[in-house]
Amino acid sequence: MNKQQMLKGIQDQEERMLFARALDQVTFAIKRHEVQFADFMDEAKCARFWERLKSSVDLEVLSFGGTEDAERRILGFAPKEIPLLEESFPITALQIAPKNKKFGQSDLSHRDYLGSILGLGIERGKIGDILVSEDGAVCFVKAEMAEYVQTNLDKVSKTAVTVTMVDKAQALAPKRTELRRVTTASMRLDAILGEALHLSRGKAQTLISSEKVSVNWSLAANTSYILKTGDMVSARGFGRFRVGEVSGKTKKDRIGLELELYI
Repeated sequence: MNKQQMLKGIQDQEERMLFARALDQVTFAIKRHEVQFADFMDEAKCARFWERLKSSVDLEVLSFGGTEDAERRILGFAPKEIPLLEESFPITALQIAPKNKKFGQSDLSHRDYLGSILGLGIERGKIGDILVSEDGAVCFVKAEMAEYVQTNLDKVSKTAVTVTMVDKAQALAPKRTELRRVTTASMRLDAILGEALHLSRGKAQTLISSEKVSVNWSLAANTSYILKTGDMVSARGFGRFRVGEVSGKTKKDRIGLELELYI
């Protein structure tokens, strides 16, 4: 694996540095014959990194962010014979709660929480999703930073807060989704993407060819890719949706389909 060749063509310096560190973890996984983990990346970067890597190494690769639907995820790398499980990822969930109960979601935003954590001197790559609710927020961080955040984060914006480590399974904020029933000419990615985002098929195809669309957190480059129930589709700048149940065909021979849109 040639590291410089793998990084060739990356113009964004932040992304280049992130990928360089991830490649170091890949090298360690190969040379030390052990599981290694990168820092958090958004799902688009995960997809771009995997596209560069997949033909160059014979490793098991898994992405996880603390929840099934996480937008920011860690890539794990392991030799094929070593199990790579979600529970092995070094991710800790922190419950951040205002001390004064009158402060809630309307007072503190995602930006407030993120800014206060970054203000502790922590790199963005150590921070995963921040799920804001009426009771505060749950922040997923790399395990190595959890105690530091718990000890040092005492304010978000001007609001005094407490920070507690919690079990990831119990920390989830309710999903904010909207169910929409649509009809589509086929189960092709470009057709369903257009229906979900209210785009023409041509614009949906342009979005895909511009490498802005992922299916199940892998970059989707084929406009004719056939989607199935359960697939998660993400479009950079537009959002995400999950493909739901197919409900047969209409009189005009179009496929009835349910989409779960994340709002």
